Amino acid sequence: GFLLDRMDNRLDFTACFVIALVGMALSMLFMGLTREPADEQKSITQPSRTPWLEWRDLLQKDRNFSSFLLVRILWQFSTMGFAFYIVFGLRRFGMDEVTAGFLTAAMTITQTVANVLMGWLGDRLGHRAMMIAGSAAVVLSSLLAWGAQSIAWLYPVIILSGFANVAYWTIGIAITMEFGSEEKRPTYIGLSNTLVAPFTILAPLLGGWIADAHGLQTTFLLSAVGGVVITLLLFWLVRDP
Repeated sequence: GFLLDRMDNRLDFTACFVIALVGMALSMLFMGLTREPADEQKSITQPSRTPWLEWRDLLQKDRNFSSFLLVRILWQFSTMGFAFYIVFGLRRFGMDEVTAGFLTAAMTITQTVANVLMGWLGDRLGHRAMMIAGSAAVVLSSLLAWGAQSIAWLYPVIILSGFANVAYWTIGIAITMEFGSEEKRPTYIGLSNTLVAPFTILAPLLGGWIADAHGLQTTFLLSAVGGVVITLLLFWLVRDP
């Protein structure tokens, strides 16, 4: 935000992108230096010749996992408004670059803290409880955005969306690892990511279409309704594996 505010217009975004490039390159370097510890005790089953039949049977037999997948799919639509918070700040309140930078920083700090806090609480209270807390954050974030009266409202909106994102991604990964036996776990992980992927692409497109047709606040209100739905589904259908 400070770079965009202080630098010449021909260089401001360029400087931000170059800094991001260097940061990502360093991150990839250290990832490349990381080695996974060897695991000689894991038993790997032979792949099935008809994996889709195995996947179908798994989804039919493990209703808890199927319900969890349904929640992950609907979660994409309940958070479709998140992608438009900065746009909303620009259009509704004429937000400047520095404020946009502060909001982005608030999101990053929130997610950094929430990853540690919600992971620690999830180990003690259950990961399902953390997902319920995250779905409640979806509702509150979306409702605050829908009723926002000033740019200051966007800070709790962004902070709550950070908690919601951690509940979906970090806690969602953790709870996926608890389904099934060790031999079946790769199948659970694969299904959890692959079946949700199309909806991850579709949800923001739908949100953008709704925003263009009916306004950003309609998108936020529908996101809040979606948050209520996934909260109820987590209460009624999903159990800690």
